Amino acid sequence: GAKLIVAGQNPLKKAGYPTTPPHVTEIGYVLGPERKKLLSRAKGVITASMFIEPFCGVHVEALLSGTPVISTDWGIFTETIINGINGFRCRTFEDFVVAAQKIDTISPKKCRESAMKFTLENVAPQYEKFFTDVLNVYTGKGWYELNTTVPGATAQLSTN
Repeated sequence: GAKLIVAGQNPLKKAGYPTTPPHVTEIGYVLGPERKKLLSRAKGVITASMFIEPFCGVHVEALLSGTPVISTDWGIFTETIINGINGFRCRTFEDFVVAAQKIDTISPKKCRESAMKFTLENVAPQYEKFFTDVLNVYTGKGWYELNTTVPGATAQLSTN
């Protein structure tokens, strides 16, 4: 019975739901400031992917907004969602119900802190190192090439 806002590209009717309960509002795809406002004011974001999610930017956006995530327990979520800290990972419908009931126990500050490793400032150097390493394999000494073009690359073994 809690208010549920469904946002995204897949309308419920298209997915086979002819009607929605009164507490469910479907708003479709949301961009920009409206998306930021929606995510930052939500009690939680449910990302119940049916496939092995490779990243799911929406869950990182939610965490950066201080909003906990209720997700499935596979794919990227096993690496980014820490049960009881920044959200809950679920395997059954009951898990999702319990997670929704416990969502208020999650600290918005902990959510944001857990997602800071995904900011552009933190991710860009990792990509630069990766591409430089690939380039070195094809143009330098291969696997043994020391990465001297990216500042701090030899000390940049990721601990994130």
